[in-house]
Amino acid sequence: MAEEKKAQSAGVWPTVKPFVNGGASGMLATCVIQPIDMVKVRIQLGQGSAATVTKNMLREEGVGAFYKGLSAGLLRQATYTTARLGSFKMLTNKAIEANDGKPLPLYQKALCGLTAGAIGACFGSPADLALIRMQADATLPVAQRRNYTNAFHALYRIVADEGVLALWKGAGPTVVRAMALNMGMLASY
Repeated sequence: MAEEKKAQSAGVWPTVKPFVNGGASGMLATCVIQPIDMVKVRIQLGQGSAATVTKNMLREEGVGAFYKGLSAGLLRQATYTTARLGSFKMLTNKAIEANDGKPLPLYQKALCGLTAGAIGACFGSPADLALIRMQADATLPVAQRRNYTNAFHALYRIVADEGVLALWKGAGPTVVRAMALNMGMLASY
């Protein structure tokens, strides 16, 4: 009985591990990159150079401004990266099994990466939308701000104001971009 439980738990972890590792690594990277991403978004919205944006954010909003939208960034990684890297591992394992244990040729790795990118983007699109909305909210005139408190509040407001399908606004190009990116990136992994 104890050996059977040990075999079952050993059987679950190898399946779950790539999902956990993928999500955790993506979330850690998000914590480090978030301030840079906030500055980038403000530059793209026409608020000036990196130095000007950084100085204005610090002066007008404080250090916390660099982490606005962090909960959405973490949720995005918990969905997109977890699904993308976990599914890539599962797809490549199944393909290797179908190839009688032989290593995959580049085109098969590329197809696995393409598929994993699509899966990840489909899962991650609502969190990505919440992230973009949260980052852009502070740039709106005060009367137009939604003042999202966290990613779940943003998702709730999007659904309440625009309907559930609005969570996938922009998902088409996002999925195509993720497919192309992951086809190349994961195939060379």
